[in-house]
Amino acid sequence: NFSSIALVETVRVLAVVHGAQAHDRTTDAAALFAKMATVLQHQRCLNCHTNTEFPRQADDRHRHLMNVSRGPEDRGAPGLRCTTCHQAVNQSASGVPGAPDWHLAPRSMAWEGLSAGELCRAIFDPARGGMKPSQLIPHFNTQLVRWAWSPGLDSHGQARTTPPLPFDQFIAMTKEWLALGATCPN
Repeated sequence: NFSSIALVETVRVLAVVHGAQAHDRTTDAAALFAKMATVLQHQRCLNCHTNTEFPRQADDRHRHLMNVSRGPEDRGAPGLRCTTCHQAVNQSASGVPGAPDWHLAPRSMAWEGLSAGELCRAIFDPARGGMKPSQLIPHFNTQLVRWAWSPGLDSHGQARTTPPLPFDQFIAMTKEWLALGATCPN
C-alpha cells in the first residue's frame, strides 16, 4: 500500500532529522564547554582549584608566599586563616586581593592537569564534590568567583590578568550549555 510506505518513509526521515538535531545539540554543547574551559583553566581559577597543600599565586602560579598552607578546612592553617590577609575587597596599598569568604576550593575540586572533558565531568561528579547543574550559575555569581574578572593590581602595581572571556559572555555561554544538555567534550 502506497500510503503505508509513505508513512514509514516519513517516520524514518523524521527519526533521522531528530537524530541529527540531537547530535547537533550534543556537538554544540561540547563545543561550548570547550570555550568555557578557557576560563575555568585560567590561572585565576586554577590558583584556588589546586591539588596542592598550599594556594598558588599570580599568573605563574607560584607557591603562596609566607609558607601559607591549605589548612584542614581549605581556609588556611589555624592561626593564619586566608581572611587574615584577604579581606572582603582588594587592598590597593598592598596588592593583596580580596573578596568575601576568601578560601581554596576543596582538594576534591582540584582542576590542575585536567583536559576540558575531564574538567567538565569533574564539575558534576558527586565523588569529587561536584555540583548539580542548577548550582552552577549561582556559584559563578558569588563575589569570590566574580573576583577573577576584577582582580585589581598586584603588589608591584601591575594589573592582574583576567579570564579570556568577559563575565557576562561566560555566564550566557554557561546558560546555553546547560540548556543544550550540559554535554562534555571527550
